Amino acid sequence: MKKRIYLIGNAFGSYRARALIEFLGSSPEFAYYYADPRYLSPNKPTLPRRALFKGARIVDRFYSLSKLLIADLLYVLPMSNLNGLERLFVKILSKTVITEFYISQYDTFVNDRKTVSPATWKAKKLLSIDQNLVDISTELIFLNNAEQIYYLDIIRRGNTDKKTHIIPLASIPKKKAALPYINSENTVPTLCWWGTFIPLHGLEKIIGAAEILKTKNVSFRMYLFGTSEELSQPYKSLVEEKQLSDCVFIDNNKHFSDHSLEDFLASHCDIAFGNFGDSVKGRTVLVNKIVEAASMGIPVISQQTAGLTEYFEDNKNIVFAKATPEGIAEKIMEAMEEKTLLLNIAKQSYEVYRNSFSKESYIRQISNLLSHK
Repeated sequence: MKKRIYLIGNAFGSYRARALIEFLGSSPEFAYYYADPRYLSPNKPTLPRRALFKGARIVDRFYSLSKLLIADLLYVLPMSNLNGLERLFVKILSKTVITEFYISQYDTFVNDRKTVSPATWKAKKLLSIDQNLVDISTELIFLNNAEQIYYLDIIRRGNTDKKTHIIPLASIPKKKAALPYINSENTVPTLCWWGTFIPLHGLEKIIGAAEILKTKNVSFRMYLFGTSEELSQPYKSLVEEKQLSDCVFIDNNKHFSDHSLEDFLASHCDIAFGNFGDSVKGRTVLVNKIVEAASMGIPVISQQTAGLTEYFEDNKNIVFAKATPEGIAEKIMEAMEEKTLLLNIAKQSYEVYRNSFSKESYIRQISNLLSHK
């Protein structure tokens, strides 16, 4: 008999969630229900349309509960949560709930983005959301041991070891990088960073490293790929202030979604950067871009974090640098002189991706968990 799984959340922005849905749809062992939240969002938000779609969402919410009633287990997708009715029904019916605890809402807005003050009612609400999700979950999935410890400490929840599982990041396979400088097809290395303009990444230190390289007359090109013109302005100003506009370029127009970023990295990038943030979170997490680089066979320079050291080893499949402009610049210059070592690091990092962060690795681990619940 098929096991019925009720999926909660938005799969659109998560490769991990899409991989799970694809697996469930092709498996004879499982049947699933998933309501795509985009389906009931109006394309043209006029007042009549908003009213119509709001009514449709209310009806759909109650209709979905009939699916929840017969579900063998509920699965909360990354960065998602149960709504009030789902939470009530779970408690009444004592349903099994598996949650992918990807990030903490409290940590994101209070500690990371600093858009919510810790002493406010909103901060307490965010903390409550995180705590309630942990409390109601029968099983919790974290990306690594370091993040499990970090997030549970932040939201003041302990004694969950019996219901926690470590299933690493899953990243979509990408084109293998040509590494033109490392393969001696180019005389100038191309250094790349991509992500969001938040303090976690320590982007100002990477720009500071570029200033040191230029002062030492080291030839290089550095590309910083973001997603927001507004949030990139302070970094653009920093580049101009340090007179780096001829070698450091900020681009907010390339994305993995349309393959433009992937194409550029595959053709040009020789070394990628991880994160260099000073926060406790910055020294704990394993950021997505490192896994994305590994999937392309691009060697990475990053600060050493607790999450990273669970999978990567210095000078074997990654290069660890001190989280200072001087430390980053030093490792870049050393790497430029060790092309053979860099090439080996690139090959070994891809093996780490294949064994721990590929779709196949994720599905193997998640299917084992689902089969035993």
